[in-house]
Amino acid sequence: MTSNRKKIALVGLGAAAKTIHLPAYSKLANLELVGGHDPAITPAAGKGAFPFPLYEDVSTLLEQTKPDILAIASPTRFHYELAGQGLKYGCHIFCEKPFTTTLDEAHQLIALAEKQQRWIVVNNEFRFMNIYEAAKGKIGSPDFGDLLFVNAQQSFYVNEKTEAGWRGNDPQRTCKEFGIHVLDLCRYFFGEEPLQICARMPKPSDPNGPDYLNLIQLDFSGGRSAQITLDRLTRGRHRYLDLRLDGSKATIETEFGGNVQFTAGIRGGDRKPYVGFDISLGGRALEYHAEKATKIASDPLDIFANATSKLLKNFIDAIDNGRVPACSAQDNIKTLALMLAAYTSNDQGKPVPFAEHWS
Repeated sequence: MTSNRKKIALVGLGAAAKTIHLPAYSKLANLELVGGHDPAITPAAGKGAFPFPLYEDVSTLLEQTKPDILAIASPTRFHYELAGQGLKYGCHIFCEKPFTTTLDEAHQLIALAEKQQRWIVVNNEFRFMNIYEAAKGKIGSPDFGDLLFVNAQQSFYVNEKTEAGWRGNDPQRTCKEFGIHVLDLCRYFFGEEPLQICARMPKPSDPNGPDYLNLIQLDFSGGRSAQITLDRLTRGRHRYLDLRLDGSKATIETEFGGNVQFTAGIRGGDRKPYVGFDISLGGRALEYHAEKATKIASDPLDIFANATSKLLKNFIDAIDNGRVPACSAQDNIKTLALMLAAYTSNDQGKPVPFAEHWS
């Protein structure tokens, strides 16, 4: 079925809108951005700054533009109210993560969306990055085998620029804002829910400050597991996200971020010399069989916007063809629950059985 052109309106015109949403929308010929609203920007002040009209409030935005989809890129505490308002108007919802602050709010919005026969899709766009799609596609293949273990590492150098705005002021800074993506990837790769989660979030610098260090373990069926280390205490180099997926027959390593690399050396074992050259502007995925590496995917420089546009395309196609969209709220509530369970585990000082936490 040919996709019909959809109208989208955007609430929240900060960094996420400018660097992710607006570039993503521009990639889709069948999506028209009809208007926006941000309480910090008056229509007069925003005139000329944005290539679409701004409105004084959300009600006027909805009434004047009549969008098919309401996109929400505001701080998390406003998601529940805004999504509810959009659903009652008859819009589908495309919302930044996490899509609510509590599970009760999430259940209420899902119930409302089902009553209105509308979808909520949460922008956990990492699933649509080329490197992670390629890794997922290898799981269960003859050359990779079964997924046994995932190791995720972030080394993030925080400064005044990275902590500016509402995100830096949130005491649930790291797991809520970024860890939720890694937890979602673990669910995506293993294709099931973890049995339990154990999280420690020590705060050696400021006991009342943000959770700049996350040490998280997920236990899956069959003795399989994932280990996540999110380190924003580091004063060393910045590594946004490195993943290693160990399979029964091979390993996949993904690197997030630009890479122009020339390598040369002598392999261990056979002692043969090697040379290599690679350009991967947004990230790359390599499949390893011992020392032999094969590049299986890379991403463009605009990795976030590109992945978001792919997720939106999936959303629009699902609406047009009567399918369940990827990253629907019905599925994403489990990712939200997993993030909340990480904080519960840290607060209680013990592992949390996951099924009991979210169901």
